[in-house]
Amino acid sequence: MARQRSSAPRQFSRTDRIGELMREIVASELERIGDERLEMVTITAVKVDGSLEHADVFYSAMSAEEEGRSEEVAEALDELRWPIQKIVNREVRTRKTPQIQFRPDLVLSSALRIDEILRGMSDRGELDDRVPLDSESPEASTKPGEPEDQANPSGDDGTHSE
Repeated sequence: MARQRSSAPRQFSRTDRIGELMREIVASELERIGDERLEMVTITAVKVDGSLEHADVFYSAMSAEEEGRSEEVAEALDELRWPIQKIVNREVRTRKTPQIQFRPDLVLSSALRIDEILRGMSDRGELDDRVPLDSESPEASTKPGEPEDQANPSGDDGTHSE
């Protein structure tokens, strides 16, 4: 008997679901491997292309960046790429499994740098006092009753894209 598909639209695309599964697999494998060079490395996202050929695995290594060990982290991930790829191939049940490529996630470090610059400008009196710097401000979030698409008129959803 054939499986019937639901007529309801799916909430997430196939590439999103595969990307999330791959993120979980890669994160758990890095934890299981226990390479000390990768302590405090977080897998933040996996973006899979529509053809399922490639997957960019984004990672954050804030403490390594602060300690000047970014290159060491990148080398460790590159060394582990194929062993992790084999596990991903086994665990992801698709005809084609995307080939992983590790990439640093620059979103958080960029946001912290922007915040640092704005705070410095504020301390020097170079910013208008009416502009709040924290993300808790009403201007930074959706107001009650306001649709989300109006809160972010640029349409940028903050996800990784290249």
